[in-house]
Amino acid sequence: MMMVVQLVCGLALLPWVMSLDEGRVVRMGLKRALPLRRRLDSAANATTALFLKNEVPLGVGAGTHYAELYMGLPPQKASVIVDTGSHLTALPCASCPNCGTHTDPPYDIAKSSTARFMQCDEFDGCSSCEQDQCRISQSYAEGSMWSALLINELCWVGPLDASGESNATSSMAAAGVRFPIGCQTKETGLFIGQKENGIMGLSQDRNTFMAYLVSAKRVDRNLFSLCFAENGGQMVLGGADESVHVAAPVYTPLLTASGWFTVELLDISVGNKSLGIAPATYNHGRGVIVDSGTTDSFFPSSAASAFNAAFTELSGGHEFLDNVEDLLTDDALRQLPPIVLTLRGPTRSSMITLQIPATQYYTKVSEDGHYTSSFHFSEPSGSGVLGASTMLNYNVIFDMEGRRIGFAPARCDANSRALLFGPSVASGPLLLPPINSFWYQYETLLTVLVACSFMGVVLLCLTFLLRRKCSAKTRWVRLSTSDHSPSPRPIALNAMDVSPELFESGDGSPMTPPTPPSPQRRLSRSPDLHSIPESDSE
Repeated sequence: MMMVVQLVCGLALLPWVMSLDEGRVVRMGLKRALPLRRRLDSAANATTALFLKNEVPLGVGAGTHYAELYMGLPPQKASVIVDTGSHLTALPCASCPNCGTHTDPPYDIAKSSTARFMQCDEFDGCSSCEQDQCRISQSYAEGSMWSALLINELCWVGPLDASGESNATSSMAAAGVRFPIGCQTKETGLFIGQKENGIMGLSQDRNTFMAYLVSAKRVDRNLFSLCFAENGGQMVLGGADESVHVAAPVYTPLLTASGWFTVELLDISVGNKSLGIAPATYNHGRGVIVDSGTTDSFFPSSAASAFNAAFTELSGGHEFLDNVEDLLTDDALRQLPPIVLTLRGPTRSSMITLQIPATQYYTKVSEDGHYTSSFHFSEPSGSGVLGASTMLNYNVIFDMEGRRIGFAPARCDANSRALLFGPSVASGPLLLPPINSFWYQYETLLTVLVACSFMGVVLLCLTFLLRRKCSAKTRWVRLSTSDHSPSPRPIALNAMDVSPELFESGDGSPMTPPTPPSPQRRLSRSPDLHSIPESDSE
């Protein structure tokens, strides 16, 4: 009887558990949500989720993408944003009083036969403990936050057999993976009004759904791919669907083995005109991360003036408007120059380029031709975010085994028209343009100031030591025994050059030299150290 049940479950799962390379992968379609500009305040860690077959958009324009998460027996469904910029998975609980109304009903732990609250010693990221129950929380840069009790639940991301509750339960029992999720008791900001129930972190972390899939051997490889289209897309866990590729992928190495997916941005160009800014400007601080949970893309504010000048020149005088609606016809939009991102290639002497067309860095907000930009030069810290506006129409391959990220122009949904003016990629030897201006780079100026300050401290110390050494060699001598001779004055002589007779008085007795100034007084009178206070002991 058990073999029959396993066979039925296997047949039920067969249509949506498929392999692209004779291995085990999970493929699902993605839905699109309304635009969000949400980024974490603190470091994040995550990996993967699975795909839905249905591709019904909830909004128009550049938005976040979400999948369906099933939890418990009998299964309860929740829509969750696919977010490579965070690592925690959380959604509203039925007990949350002000968690907003979302696409699916809130998760009810009382209806699940497989859920249990996790104790504090079972999870290393608890923000607090309540009666030995682990509580987690997360805050975001734009002000949103949530707080949740952590539960251990049987979970699956992707389609389940919807022909009946018993079939869905059998499928969940056969394929589900026990996984820690946050049962939200509080949410604020964008989380209250969003259509999706929750968020699923997909960065590099051991507490993500992808990591649990690999540990449970549900997939063969620690790799997943996201293919975002305007009206949906797909996600594959454990592989990448090469059949959607328009060109072969190009790869850039990951700079970190955990946390965010950090890459090295070497240059930004408008068309064929480089901004001429040092790579250190783009990769300062946290660096540049690939973040599917952020709708737009963000770059350092120090590059804004160079970008605006290059854009105006290459667009025939059209000014780039950031956070301001721009009126454009379809033809005028397509005539605008692409934004080209140059990333580090597989080797230190190579590079890859991602060409982003105007149809991706501008988002249509009304049918009368009004657009807003989805690329912003506004980061004060010098770091950057390659958000969904960069990832759109690429199959982005997050290869944690190979410690690299791949970008392949792709047909991420059935509408191939999007690729008529879509993105492109290239690779080759590293050739960076010269920097526009030495003093334009504030990092360079800061480096010079730090170096000068260090040299100043070194010279000050050497001066101090030299003066101490000289004072130790000072001798008081009588220049003449005449009654009309001037008062003795100090001269610095080497002890080897001074005759003992010089230290004798007229009657042959030793002469006692005057007491020299104290070292502290010498310091206090020095023009370089005039701020040092004198001793209070006098």
